Amino acid sequence: MTRSNLQGKVAIVTGGAGGIGSGIASRLGEDGCTVIVSYCSSRDAAEELVAKIAESGGQAEALSCDVRLADQVVALFDEVRRRFGHIDLVVNNAGTIIPTPLADAEDAKYDVVFDVNVRGGLHVLREAARQLADGGRVVSISSTMVTAPIAGGGIYAASKAAIEAFSRALAQEVGQRGITVNAIRVGPVIPGMFAKAPPERQSALAAASPFKRLGNPRDVADFVAFLLSEESRWITGQVLTIDGGAL
Repeated sequence: MTRSNLQGKVAIVTGGAGGIGSGIASRLGEDGCTVIVSYCSSRDAAEELVAKIAESGGQAEALSCDVRLADQVVALFDEVRRRFGHIDLVVNNAGTIIPTPLADAEDAKYDVVFDVNVRGGLHVLREAARQLADGGRVVSISSTMVTAPIAGGGIYAASKAAIEAFSRALAQEVGQRGITVNAIRVGPVIPGMFAKAPPERQSALAAASPFKRLGNPRDVADFVAFLLSEESRWITGQVLTIDGGAL
C-alpha cells in the first residue's frame, strides 16, 4: 500500500489507546510520524501500543491527558512542543457513550457525555488552533449516529453534532494559515464503541454493507492518514462519512 508522506511530522491522537485511536496511531507510526498517544485512564494499553509502534520502527510516546480539563490539554500541547519543537497533526478522537433513552436521560449522564465529547473536544480544537504549525491538519472523529441516530443514542449523537459544527467553524478560522480541519462520520467499527451495541444490531449493520462486514480500526485509520497528508490540502470544512455503505 502506498504510504502518506508524513515523515518528520508530529501528531497528537487523543483517546489514542482505544480501538479506533490505536488503529490511527499505529498507521501514523508506519507513515513516519512521531505519534503522541494521549490517554486518560488506559495507561497500560497506551504504553503497550507505544511499544508495538517502536518495535515496528516507528516513534511514539504515551502522555496522560483528561481532555475534560482545559489545563491538562494545554499542558499536553505545551509538553509536545517542548519536546519536539512543533505540532503538525491533531486527531480529535477521545470520546465516550452512555446508551440512554431520552426518557431516562438524567442530567448526570448528559454531563458525562458532553464533558468528554463536547467540552473535551472544544479544549483540543482550541489548543490546536493556538499551537498547530502552519500547514497543519486537524481531523475530528464523529459518528454516523448524527444523521442516523438509534434509540438510546440521542445524547451521543447530539454531542458529535457539536464537534462537526466546531470543525466547520475552525476550518474558516485557520484556513489562512494553510491548516485544514475536517471531521469523519464513522460507521459501525469493532473494536470500538460499536462493540457495546446488541449482537443483533451488529449483525444487521454488517448485512447492510455491500461488503457484508463491519468496519475495523484500520479502515478508519487509512482514511485519516489521507486527510492528514499533503494530498488532502484542498479538503477542509468537510464532514465525510466512512461506513462501508452500511447507512
